[in-house]
Amino acid sequence: MVYAIRRKGEVFILEIFNEIHSRYFYIISEILKAASLSSLHSKDIARIVAKLGFAETAVTLPEKLVNANGEGYFVLKEESSRYTPVLKGDPPLLLTEYQKRWIRTIVKDKRFSLFIDESQYQLYEELLSGVEPLYDSQHFITVDMANDGDDYESKEYRGIFKSIMQGIQDNKIILITYESGKGNRLSAYFAPYKLEYSIKDDKFRLCGIRVRQGRMRSLYKLNLSRISSVEVMEYNRPENLASYIKSLRMPLPVEIEITNERNGFERIFTQLSNFERVSEYDENTKRCLMKIYYYEVDEMELLITLLSFGPVVKVIGPDHFKEQLIGRIARQKQLLTMLDERYVEGNS
Repeated sequence: MVYAIRRKGEVFILEIFNEIHSRYFYIISEILKAASLSSLHSKDIARIVAKLGFAETAVTLPEKLVNANGEGYFVLKEESSRYTPVLKGDPPLLLTEYQKRWIRTIVKDKRFSLFIDESQYQLYEELLSGVEPLYDSQHFITVDMANDGDDYESKEYRGIFKSIMQGIQDNKIILITYESGKGNRLSAYFAPYKLEYSIKDDKFRLCGIRVRQGRMRSLYKLNLSRISSVEVMEYNRPENLASYIKSLRMPLPVEIEITNERNGFERIFTQLSNFERVSEYDENTKRCLMKIYYYEVDEMELLITLLSFGPVVKVIGPDHFKEQLIGRIARQKQLLTMLDERYVEGNS
């Protein structure tokens, strides 16, 4: 941290800390914020330091802040036994070079522009014009991810995304025209709940309740790529939307046990990022126990995802989910047996 003050016509540059996000920087920032609202007594400063600092901080830092013996950081000035900041206003937010490069990387992500308007995007580009990103998407080879993700740069797609966001933020019903799984073109009213991103499919989905004649019906999850138009209506979503959706959650979560074979922990946490879950690591078995909360519309996707991990995952329950899993494995085994028999017959 570098702090500049002017005294008797001279400018003093005081280098206080090398690491701008150290605990000491944070403590001084909080004291300056508090002192800018109301002048502080030395006891107030000592109390804040004791609360936010380490054991030894309370011994050394307060004296530096009140400039005891004419020595200190001179970020506070004394007036009638109380202290106010030398410079008015909150201390500025400082960013390291790596933080700037990280922000530049985020701005370059093709999904980033979905969440801001064009003027905001141009402002980021101007402020970070001389900053090199930490990495580029071309530096990575993606695995376990579909190669037919959403077209984030499409003007139509971005318009649909922003209209849905508007409906969610303004608490409004939306009218959607979309293509069903069977290829039929349908229109319906929805109470939008949230937008969900699947890293496995590289797609955004709308999670919402279909509304008919003012009443909430089924829970839907629609790929945005299937939606052709969105119109935000004037009337509000039902007030109990969140509690209604929660009531539709399956009564029992899927419980699984994960080993870290083939980097199992990272892969599963990434693939299941769009699910609500609770995890606990067992130090004795070196395994992770996870509970996955889901809705009926998620069941097929969850089955297929867990099957794709093979022996890395053991499904503990519930019973009806295990039965479906066992049934799919049995059908796959039967299909492989039939293919092997045909191969043998064809080469005999």
